[in-house]
Amino acid sequence: MSPAPGSAPPPSAFDVSDLYLRAADEAGVLGHIDGLPVVADEYREPATGELQCLVEHADPALLARAPRLLDALFRRHPGCTSAVVRIPAHLPAPGALQPLLSYLRHAPQPAAAVPAVVPAVPAAAPEPADVAAPFGITEASDADDEAVGRWLSRAIRDAAADRGHTETAQGTAESVRRLLEAPGRRSYLVRVPGRPDPIGHATVLTDAYDDVSDSPFVELVDILIDDDALRRAATARLVAACAGTAAAVGAPLIGNVTHPADRAGQERSARVVAALRRRGWTPTHGYAYAARP
Repeated sequence: MSPAPGSAPPPSAFDVSDLYLRAADEAGVLGHIDGLPVVADEYREPATGELQCLVEHADPALLARAPRLLDALFRRHPGCTSAVVRIPAHLPAPGALQPLLSYLRHAPQPAAAVPAVVPAVPAAAPEPADVAAPFGITEASDADDEAVGRWLSRAIRDAAADRGHTETAQGTAESVRRLLEAPGRRSYLVRVPGRPDPIGHATVLTDAYDDVSDSPFVELVDILIDDDALRRAATARLVAACAGTAAAVGAPLIGNVTHPADRAGQERSARVVAALRRRGWTPTHGYAYAARP
């Protein structure tokens, strides 16, 4: 997520806020390493039970000296087996840490874009690379929760597996339940005439909030399409539906890309981030991971 050589770091709405730093100081989690501020606390990762040192802010000069930062963190938090560090979008990821999550903001669509949610009728002609087939995007109802829950469950398990973890059935079920019952949850479905069940979904949380930057946003939680031929066109329409919701709420639409632990997975996720950036998505921030030596 580094800027082009010679360019000034662009401002980001998701940079650390003074309000957050004051709150962290009052909570006793704002400390200093080599005289520079760092906000760190212990966090129990729900999928694995691992005790992590979560760093929601570190001065850029500390990020540039990541080995020193990590050494100090692990000394201060001897029970933690890893550190997860937030990285601003305009800074390069430190070499001592492995990419974990990349967050990106969706660019506003042109006014002439296809309406976000339409009745389940044949869609407009897909992009040339897509196989022509009729489908429609509809908002999910309570009756669709079971189908949406299955997609969310798969996404949670797959994300855990990418990091080399096994999500328990109980943990997955609880995560899905919280998502389905979230007041700001909205889901959209891809329906194909003649097929009794939807072939994919997108789910957002309209009331998401980033404490670090004091920024409300609409979180794109998941998109899954079970039809290879329709995946590209259906994904574009689902993103349009989510962007329409974000515009109505008056907050940016933010999605994320998970970076697997293995090298092949990292290269694959880097290509996904690059493709999103070519489509106008803009990085806001990310998280990187380091195991205790």
